[in-house]
Amino acid sequence: MTHASVDGLQQAVDALAARLGRSVAVDDTHGRLVVASRHFGDEDPLRTHAVLQRSSDPRVLAHFAAHGIHRWTAPGRIPAAPEFHFKARVVCPVRAHGIPFGHLFLIDGINEIDGINGSVPDAEIDLAAGVAAEIAELLHRRLVHRERDHDRRDALARDLLAADPDVRAAAARAVVDEQVADAAEPAIALSVRLADPAGQEAALRRAGEELARRGVLVTGAGRQATVLLLGASAAVDAARTAAARIVDGIPGHVVVGLGSPASGPDAARRSADEARGLAEAATLLPHLGDVVAPEDLGVYAVLLALPREAVSSALYPPALRRLLGHETTDLVDTLETYLDCCGDATRTAAALHVHRSTLYYRLGRIESLAGVDLRDGEQRLALHVGVKLRRLVGAAERSSG
Repeated sequence: MTHASVDGLQQAVDALAARLGRSVAVDDTHGRLVVASRHFGDEDPLRTHAVLQRSSDPRVLAHFAAHGIHRWTAPGRIPAAPEFHFKARVVCPVRAHGIPFGHLFLIDGINEIDGINGSVPDAEIDLAAGVAAEIAELLHRRLVHRERDHDRRDALARDLLAADPDVRAAAARAVVDEQVADAAEPAIALSVRLADPAGQEAALRRAGEELARRGVLVTGAGRQATVLLLGASAAVDAARTAAARIVDGIPGHVVVGLGSPASGPDAARRSADEARGLAEAATLLPHLGDVVAPEDLGVYAVLLALPREAVSSALYPPALRRLLGHETTDLVDTLETYLDCCGDATRTAAALHVHRSTLYYRLGRIESLAGVDLRDGEQRLALHVGVKLRRLVGAAERSSG
């Protein structure tokens, strides 16, 4: 059952259409179809497109904008546009409490397409305007209800993450009692971090509204937000899909930390703590990707557990310090790629786009300058940890700078 049928919009539009014997449609302020009646044979191809696609053709939107309908506070008429088979319309603004919700449209019979002299009479326009006012009140009621529901769900999410265990326990009970989710656990948290809160926060809110459903809560503002998948909704595949939708739906740079599924009374808080750390890792280390889960960290899971003040070049293994002392950044990058490729020369050469003979020359230089034997597993392990630590040190310095 749709929102339109639940809150009376469909019934209001159908009653008006039956009384007038005309098709009736209501669009929101962005030209997206909210509700439409059945057709009475008066529709044009553009109305059919709007009903099937749930949004208006861009040419129609431009035609409406050219006549300034978004500034209208009283009904008016829009002329036909024969060049793209658009019939004339009667337009009734749908406004309540100073808020524009969209427009109610009737097909106007006088137009250059079919030449029918069946213009909507003023009495019918007045009737349509009255119904538009009723629809505006229904949409305002829907808006108020949605805002209250949003505020309550935001509060529940914040309470599930609160420091006070009694607050968390009460929120977990409320989640079930208020049928927000079938259970407060298991839980998977997504931590969303924006690069440009001022420019991205509205898009984040829209993404949150699209995600909000039974078992999913969203909270946060500014640079950081948290999405909680609870109970039956706490599936890893669903969490990854939600993360991808957030990244794709928000313009500009955004990263998402994907916490592990957690169970128990503090499931949401524990998964959210992990997710925040992963979002920070994604921010510090862009090569990890826009969506980072625990299994994506590798050795960084250990390195990021170090106290921030301990992350410095002082922890580099001696062999790496010797290599860096020769200002051979290209050799360090070659070393990292070689170790990432598990010592496979063919893969390393391909990754670096160099000939294998060039790679072997570089590896020989690395062994000579660093004083290591790359066939020794212990030395390779120390160097591999060292070059990853070097990345983290550089990221931390850039962040603090």
